[in-house]
Amino acid sequence: MDDVKIVVERRFASDPIDYERLVSLVESTRERVVLTEADTPVSVLFPAEAVAELEHWARADYPVPASLPQDEEGEDANGTTWDVGRLRVEPLARPQEYGPYTRYVRADGRRVPFARGGTVIAVQLPADEAAWLADKTLHARQGYMDPEQAAAFEEFLARQPPVGEQER
Repeated sequence: MDDVKIVVERRFASDPIDYERLVSLVESTRERVVLTEADTPVSVLFPAEAVAELEHWARADYPVPASLPQDEEGEDANGTTWDVGRLRVEPLARPQEYGPYTRYVRADGRRVPFARGGTVIAVQLPADEAAWLADKTLHARQGYMDPEQAAAFEEFLARQPPVGEQER
């Protein structure tokens, strides 16, 4: 999975999120869109196939994610609090239309798929769950390397400078 992401800052909590534009951006670029508040990632919109790949690898060794904290408010590194409002847990509700996309809130209130014409196009995950999936995927995929790939990866790691030491 690429490390490219598109960051969208939500400045005011009262501003509605333009899901039609964001899902269209995900669909056309095949890149993830990170929604932030006060420069803090709150949720991530992934292309549906990226979520399927992440879940395939992340759940290989961990069939259920660890419990994630459910605070309605959080603190950033400066100690200031931010309200994530409706970008965290949402109640199950009637599907909503955003242009050609239909937004469904799953029963857990955290995963929100967007479909067009009956096909899931994008999935919105909380930032903490997205980070958990990416971390578990990274480690699980390394365990499934074929012998030549594993040897090449070990050689690559051996050439890396020690942590904290800069290249000259």
